Amino acid sequence: MAPTGLASAIALKRAGHSVLVLEKDLQLGGIGSVLNGSGCAQICPNGCKILLDWGLEAEINAKSAPCSGFSLYKYTAGEAPGPDQFGINRYDPAVLDEARGRYLQFAHRDLVRMLHDAAIEPSDKIGSSSAAQVSIVLGAEVVNVDCEACSVTLQSGDIHTAHAIIGADGTRGVVRKTLIEEEGIFQQSDDGLGVALYHAIVPKVLVDEHDLTVFYHHLGMTVWGGPNRGLRTFVVGNEQNVSLFLYTPDSCQDSTWTREAEMKFTDVLGPCDERIRNLAELTGPATCIQREPSQLESWVSESGRVLVLGDAAHPFPPGATQAYAAALEDAAFIGKIFSHTKNPTRVPDFFRAFQEHREPRVSHIRQVEEEYLNNILMPDGEVKVKRDAAMRARHAVGQNVMDGDLEHMMEDVRIMFGYDSGDDADEWWMTWGRYLDASELSPPQDAFRITTSSSVTRGDEED
Repeated sequence: MAPTGLASAIALKRAGHSVLVLEKDLQLGGIGSVLNGSGCAQICPNGCKILLDWGLEAEINAKSAPCSGFSLYKYTAGEAPGPDQFGINRYDPAVLDEARGRYLQFAHRDLVRMLHDAAIEPSDKIGSSSAAQVSIVLGAEVVNVDCEACSVTLQSGDIHTAHAIIGADGTRGVVRKTLIEEEGIFQQSDDGLGVALYHAIVPKVLVDEHDLTVFYHHLGMTVWGGPNRGLRTFVVGNEQNVSLFLYTPDSCQDSTWTREAEMKFTDVLGPCDERIRNLAELTGPATCIQREPSQLESWVSESGRVLVLGDAAHPFPPGATQAYAAALEDAAFIGKIFSHTKNPTRVPDFFRAFQEHREPRVSHIRQVEEEYLNNILMPDGEVKVKRDAAMRARHAVGQNVMDGDLEHMMEDVRIMFGYDSGDDADEWWMTWGRYLDASELSPPQDAFRITTSSSVTRGDEED
């Protein structure tokens, strides 16, 4: 079960709408999201503050591992007997305070459980007098979406008709495919990165037994850079397992969609530090995650009543740091914009406003993510030699490795963290939305109902 649908359900319930979640998996949690693998759900401060606003601080503290920065190492073996460290980068506490959040590292299943429990919690426990509720149906796989009729057909043959459908089912989901087919154009991504992600997770007991404590850096994350390959490791959740994200030249090009690679993790390492190889030998089969090649021009159907969000709308590079946070922002925006009226005739307006406001934001995030990846994977050459020397020099005098030439990237981080999707939704409402059809803004409270899903997000009438 992907978190995006559950987050959308929470936001919409808080806005006073009843929600039905259609989930194709038979059990809660599963092994993890397609984009981010089976282990680590990293949430940046702009996503963390949304969870805090939803009253989940106790659950966050109990289930997540904090991250206060990262230690940067050379991916290939150095001359020294230990790992070749370029330096460290600590996140600025003042920036995090201003953002009202922090970096979190969850086990994916723990994040899903936390969102699930928050979604089904009675409305009166979140300070709402609304009778809105969330219903979650497992084993409900959507096989067809009719955008004109605003209905979904399940594999069981059941058909659900609704005021609105929100597809939160990822890059391979049926809602995204439906909108691609409606456009009739298959647009290729032009980022040119050619990067694949291989993911695995290693239990803490194995890491300890093999004396690989370098991956338990006190800041919470390690980054091993280039040439042409890179590795990020995270301490995950309260179990303190180690999650690996290995970036390589794309070797999954024979497959349009994400697939599991039939190979060992060690088969794709290339020349690397011996500690990386030792850690990789403790993993099971590698999971290869390829960049989604298709781009949607419109996240909204021609009927205006079917929307995609999260990975289904704006796929990021594999393993992107901001993937979960951006999905939470999407959910918070949808919830806030639908808090202004229960009128179902406003659905097309709200959905189109969602893309209008969210698309520039996620495009900027994608550019930052790609620049970050390019720096990790930088090939050997004069540019890399100068960059590495500059990072070592900054480290020698106690500075962050991201200062200096890369400081503009940290300014991008400040911009990302300062964003508030609820304020963004309110800005649209105050500027445009409240004037569009003022005569129809106050129907009965439950006349409009949204249903969301990790397979599909769907809006139903009240029974």
